[in-house]
Amino acid sequence: MTERKVSKLEIAQEYLDAAIEFFLAGTNFFCAIHLAAAAEELFGAHLPKSQRVSTSAWKANRALKWETDETGPIPTKADALRSVNKWKNEVKHMKNRARRTVTIDPPFIAEHHIEHALINFYKLKLQKSAAVWKF
Repeated sequence: MTERKVSKLEIAQEYLDAAIEFFLAGTNFFCAIHLAAAAEELFGAHLPKSQRVSTSAWKANRALKWETDETGPIPTKADALRSVNKWKNEVKHMKNRARRTVTIDPPFIAEHHIEHALINFYKLKLQKSAAVWKF
């Protein structure tokens, strides 16, 4: 095999395309969640923190939690981030060996993470692939 240098944007595009294809085929939703979340992170790494969808998401989540429970403490940034990343981390990691299952709506969550990846994708003004056009 021959090694080659590959752009992280190219890798993110491949992840996003695969996630979209799985989603549209109605198969491998957990793969779609994992791939779309990875694409969102890679695209986001090419944007200033203030423009990343993950930054907007945790800020909105934090504000919403505080607004709906004004008597409690303002949620920390860590709590808000944990909440925003809950689904992708539930699928990707096994923190506690006793938690061997996850309760989740796979198609909904896959679409959610694809949409988040696309937000960063569009902010980067990248060329749409066939998969992105189909979505």
